[in-house]
Formats: sequence, C-alpha cells, structure tokens
Amino acid sequence: MMGSGKKSGEKWLDLDAVVVGIQKGHLRFEIFVDPDLAFEYRRGEDIPLEEILKSYEIYEDARRGEKASDDLAEDTFGTSEIFQIAPEIIKHGEFKLTHEQRTHLVEEKTAEIIHNIAKRAMNPKTGHPHPPDRIAQAMEEAKVRVDPFIKVEEQVPGIVKALRVIIPISFESVKLRVTLPAAHTGKGYNLVAEAGVIKSETWEKDGSWTGVVELPAAQRQELYDNLNKLTKGQVRIEVIR
Repeated sequence: MMGSGKKSGEKWLDLDAVVVGIQKGHLRFEIFVDPDLAFEYRRGEDIPLEEILKSYEIYEDARRGEKASDDLAEDTFGTSEIFQIAPEIIKHGEFKLTHEQRTHLVEEKTAEIIHNIAKRAMNPKTGHPHPPDRIAQAMEEAKVRVDPFIKVEEQVPGIVKALRVIIPISFESVKLRVTLPAAHTGKGYNLVAEAGVIKSETWEKDGSWTGVVELPAAQRQELYDNLNKLTKGQVRIEVIR
C-alpha cells in the first residue's frame, strides 16, 4: 500500500541510491532512487514507487542533504507530495552518478551478462560451455562497453557479435524428451523447468512425467548429470531431431 504519499524520511538511504534531478527554471529538484528500477520505470515498466524511491524526500541538492521546501514544490509541481512529483522527475530527469557508483553498476551488469552468456553459449568446436573467466577475458579484448541501465537481454546480442571476433561462440539449442519416474517428478520437474522451456508435457497414470524441453545445447550435459544424480539413473532422456 502506498500510504498517504506525503513527504517523509522514513526510509534508510543505502549506498546503492543514485540521484535523479530535474531543472525547473532556475530551480532544481532531486530525489534518491534505485538506479535499475528507476530506469526500468522510465522505460515503461510498472514498478511501485515505494520500491524505486530510496528516500521519501525532495531535495534542492540531494548530495548535500539540502531539502526543497514544500512551498517551492507546491509552486512548481502543484503539489508537495513525493508520490505525485517523483514520476515526472524519474521520467524526465537526469541521472547523476558518482564515478564509484557508475563503476559499481557497470561491474554488476557485466557480471550478469557474463553469467547469461556462460549459461547459454558454447564453443561449437568442442561442444562445451565457455568458462565465465574466458568470456570476461574476451569481452575485455573486444573492448566491450556495458551500459549499466540497459537490460542484460538487450545487450547480449551485440556483445556476442563482438565476442565472435575473439572466440568461437554458438547459441545452439536442443530439444530433449525427458521421462521422470513418479518418485522424482517434484524435484526433477523443477530441474527441467530451470534448464529450459517446457514445450509439452504428459502426466501418466502411474505418476511419471514426460516432457519435451528446449534448452541451450551448452546446458544439456549439466541437465543429464543433475537428473541422473537425482533419480540414480532412472531418468530417460532422448534428443529430438
């Protein structure tokens, strides 16, 4: 629940908070936000403001802790309530990052991108996944620039294109038909669902489960190993051509 929506300082400010500011004539208004959530909100995602805002205050200078008066906010926005003012600042304002914050956000996003690629891609020459360290090294060699505010899924295609100049890399997928014995359908189903996309499934009268799953080829061996370990070799897996 959003509550009254009035300005209050009832939120602890953490180190990941960044400033978004907007200029209104000779006046400036700033707020502290979660950078990732704020940018997603700016791009049209429906995210509660309580999750985005890191402080329920409006500032003239957030870094110095100089708060904007209610009268100034009222004169400028027609209200002094943070939940009515924040959307305009987030959607039309300017993100102000310190060097340390930008470095931190880039490092976080880079780690997410490396994990995403390592999980899905493989070396087509060997059929094995590329280790995360090799992907990180290739990104450095290719001088890849990571944008801390753009979603991982949107950056990966361009980054993979750059990596192909450095390392052989493929995003081939494979379809498997998996049959789990009744005693292992609970955990087994979760393993299959986490590995890929279940295209079809059938529950048999004896409680066993058969499903067709599409997953990155690089993850096939890991799924084999996990299911065989879980079922003690009682799982049936076949590749669908």
